[in-house]
Amino acid sequence: MSRSTDEFVDSYVEGVGDGEPDLGRIVTEPSGLDAAAMLEALAHPWFTEPGRQPVALQMMADFMAPDDSIYYDAIYGASHGQSAIRNWLIPVMATIDFIEFVPTASPCVFDDGQGGTSLDEWQMVAVFGEDRMPLSRGVSVRRYRDGWITWACDVYDTGPFRVPPAPDAEVDVDAEPLPDWPRTVWHRDHDVAENAVADIDVGADADEFHETDSVYHDPIFGEIRGRAAIRDWLTDVMGKVGNIVFEPLGPELDDGTTTVQEWQQMAVQPDGRRVFMTRGTSVRRRTDGFVTYAADYFDTASLMDPDIQAAALAAGSTLTADDIARYRSS
Repeated sequence: MSRSTDEFVDSYVEGVGDGEPDLGRIVTEPSGLDAAAMLEALAHPWFTEPGRQPVALQMMADFMAPDDSIYYDAIYGASHGQSAIRNWLIPVMATIDFIEFVPTASPCVFDDGQGGTSLDEWQMVAVFGEDRMPLSRGVSVRRYRDGWITWACDVYDTGPFRVPPAPDAEVDVDAEPLPDWPRTVWHRDHDVAENAVADIDVGADADEFHETDSVYHDPIFGEIRGRAAIRDWLTDVMGKVGNIVFEPLGPELDDGTTTVQEWQQMAVQPDGRRVFMTRGTSVRRRTDGFVTYAADYFDTASLMDPDIQAAALAAGSTLTADDIARYRSS
């Protein structure tokens, strides 16, 4: 943690106090921190102490641009502007204060030529006294422009949270049900070439992975390890998904060891129409020239929608539950 970041956090905490966050607060001047320093400030050790998370959330909201900012969450969809983001982010996070977000990899900041883009990967962990229960893995991508965060996007699988609890499960029966999966309309990046599954050389893609020290994380299929297994899985699955395309929602960013790409998966219908299936973010990490880590983050909840399943069948998908079970049990 740099001295300047420590000083900023100390000054910030002194200024806002540690009481209830002010939901009516509007910050109109940027913090003066760059992308790396904002990322560092949000991860400051001071905020890890019990009861201090609301101050971190207040800071996060303060970093969002007053008007031209978006925060997307896989459960709640998109909030636009600092005020709306603050009035969603702080109350909602207060209801899940028993969940920790544990980093699964070191965060990084990409030089995107416009102010920076950061990447965080994490896993939700529910904490009940001495018990810790792993939940969904997730990824956060933030874009920084002119001293503000203008884009924050948290992608994770909400499908497991939507499964009704077992009759004998000890859960809060009065908990509010989750909203339906968000129908956010995304606008693809026309400056980036689209990738169609039919155009992907699966063999060449698999060759990029390390022979033994590689792992591929997928919300549906689980973990696939090693080049041969990854090749077999990719070849099998990509041959059964039908006519789908992955439309980029931003540029592919690469710092030499890590790449990140945001996208939406679309099912191409017989008449050429494209039907939204799911929104995702892919991360790849390299060691000595080989991909040793790959993770595709997306929400399976939308894939369970009957209309989307019908669109997938119309696009030629032949993937079955048995295909999924075979890989998840291996």
